[in-house]
Amino acid sequence: MTERKSLTPRVVEAIEARLRRRLSPRMLRRAYRAGYLALRPWWFVTRPHTIGMKAVVCCGDEVLLVRHTYARRDQWDIPGGYVRAGEDASVTLRRELKEELGIEPLTVVPIAEVASRFDRKRERIHVFAVEVAAGVELRPSEAEIASVCWARHDALPPDATVFARRMIARSYWEMFR
Repeated sequence: MTERKSLTPRVVEAIEARLRRRLSPRMLRRAYRAGYLALRPWWFVTRPHTIGMKAVVCCGDEVLLVRHTYARRDQWDIPGGYVRAGEDASVTLRRELKEELGIEPLTVVPIAEVASRFDRKRERIHVFAVEVAAGVELRPSEAEIASVCWARHDALPPDATVFARRMIARSYWEMFR
């Protein structure tokens, strides 16, 4: 990885850490949205290679769906985040679930590693199926998560992303075959 490519995630992480300490959740939500809008042209120019993580959070026949505050705000998606340099995707999984939703997984099963080209980034996404305890209390991050809902895995809302639909179907196939 060249120095130019590795600089962007480090700068974003440094800015995010400072903003988290100084801003209210409401202002941080606005900062995430502004940051996302500012990064899109940068990704168009640089076409970065990134590594991400997504989780299909299951509790029996239901899955957890989220609406993010910055990207695809009008669609239900599965939770996820960026894998930091030198960080294992399974470590990212636990960190992101704790930060975004305040939950701990009971079981974790890797189900896929897929290529994506969303927002002009060339991304490798590690996908996990995660089981959580029944009645788990969710504490969504006000800055990153606009709303959450539980839905039956076979009756997802019509505005769920195609990626979420595919990974939810795959997770139930992998977990119960």
